[in-house]
Amino acid sequence: MLLLNTQNLVDGYTKWAINNVSLTLPSTPCLDSIKYNVNGAFDPKSPPENFSADYDILNPPLNPNSNIGHGVYMFQNNQVVDVILQKANVLSGKGSEIHPRHLLGHDFWVLGYGDRKFKQGDESKFNLKNPPLRDTAVIFPCGWTALRFRADNAGVWAFHCHIEPHLHMGMGVIFAEAVKNVGRIPREALACGLLKKMFMNKKHN
Repeated sequence: MLLLNTQNLVDGYTKWAINNVSLTLPSTPCLDSIKYNVNGAFDPKSPPENFSADYDILNPPLNPNSNIGHGVYMFQNNQVVDVILQKANVLSGKGSEIHPRHLLGHDFWVLGYGDRKFKQGDESKFNLKNPPLRDTAVIFPCGWTALRFRADNAGVWAFHCHIEPHLHMGMGVIFAEAVKNVGRIPREALACGLLKKMFMNKKHN
């Protein structure tokens, strides 16, 4: 998947977005709502897995507006996932920033870095022999970073900028994998959002 990191506007406020979706976490935890098939807890439509091929990463966006969302990328158990993180120009003026991206619940292999926009053929630059294993990797200004991980830890995990304000401003996505394999969830963790009325006064497995 190709994940474009951009600075955008949502209702006139400066936000960060991934593939033009600024993450807003739902009030009902995604792990609980997926495991117990709670409808309406989050956006059931999967977020975009790529961005427009003609997006100009070296200039401010032609359309600065973004959407908020809380969709989830769903993976099969033990699926190998390749992620290309692409950084673009900021909202106005000339400039780009460094962002450390952190994945909860996993380590990943850093396959490579590159300048400018990731393009066909850049896969030949990947280090597939002895890539470093990390849980955080940097995206350089107007550059790309290639990562690979195996979805082998059942649960729901955030993949986000490790600069905390950027996460709260929308720079993150949610990965879910093999949630059916997650064991019993403590009753105290079922007290939020739509789950409160469903489970707080009931026994569950």
